[in-house]
Amino acid sequence: MNGKLDAKKRPWKLSFIPYYMNGKLSWSSPGTGEAIQVLSREKYDGVEWMLGYHFNTPGELRGLVKKTRGAGLEVSNIMCWQDLVTTDEKTKNTRVKTLEEFVATAGELSIPVVNVFTGPMSWAASFQRIGRDISEGAAWSIVVDAFSKIVEVAERNDVVVTVEAVFGMLVHDYYTMRELLDHFDSENLAVNLDPSHLVLYGNDPAWAVSRLGSRIKHVHVKDAVGRAGMLGEDFVFPFLGEGSVDWRAFLNALKKVDYSGYLSLEFENDVYLNNICDGDWTVAAREAKIRLHKLLETYRLA
Repeated sequence: MNGKLDAKKRPWKLSFIPYYMNGKLSWSSPGTGEAIQVLSREKYDGVEWMLGYHFNTPGELRGLVKKTRGAGLEVSNIMCWQDLVTTDEKTKNTRVKTLEEFVATAGELSIPVVNVFTGPMSWAASFQRIGRDISEGAAWSIVVDAFSKIVEVAERNDVVVTVEAVFGMLVHDYYTMRELLDHFDSENLAVNLDPSHLVLYGNDPAWAVSRLGSRIKHVHVKDAVGRAGMLGEDFVFPFLGEGSVDWRAFLNALKKVDYSGYLSLEFENDVYLNNICDGDWTVAAREAKIRLHKLLETYRLA
């Protein structure tokens, strides 16, 4: 098993998010040049770039996309972390404007998908806890208003904005995902499905796939074990295949709904990185791809 399965034999293209946990609730990323070199060498199809880690301005994103495509890789999507659950109007407006700007830039660059969160980001020092600092109803009003602006820009620029359910956030599982989607009748608002977060809340990821169907436009491949709470205490994101996600059911469910987007491998395990990979993210990138190929072969999907 060398992790270089012929792309023609795979049902989906594969990308990787070049960032990693370097400690509890702390993330780092390699330089973009190093990431492109490594992912090209490991025969990935694409790369998922992140605002704040790999680019900070539209100009930087333009240069990065040119460099990525010049190396024979595609940009599977861009991930834009912005915490929209805040009672500070000025802060919220600034974050919405940031998302609008990068959605428009994605359209200019023919990047089809922009992945966003709702917030609150529980790993940030200044996050506002729902039920303590802000009511659930107020949080929903703020997020729906913000998304109405973001989706409008997405529609004008032929970009799909995908919302991801993430632990501790307003949208954190299948049901809260459905709640947000039901507010909008737009093909430009869809789902980035990460099964790891769903299993933390007791959801069945395969069933969620069957219900969401064509609304799924991007997929993160990450495992989880435990229950929602504090990362590293109540749950962890173990290496692929070692957690609670039923990968056979999940991958077959994606096939049944004719999902044709990327599978984007995500690595968030500082213990494995330091104890097994000697702190080298490139080892994780290589091993994650090998494991995913093994799953696809075992379940006769490749």
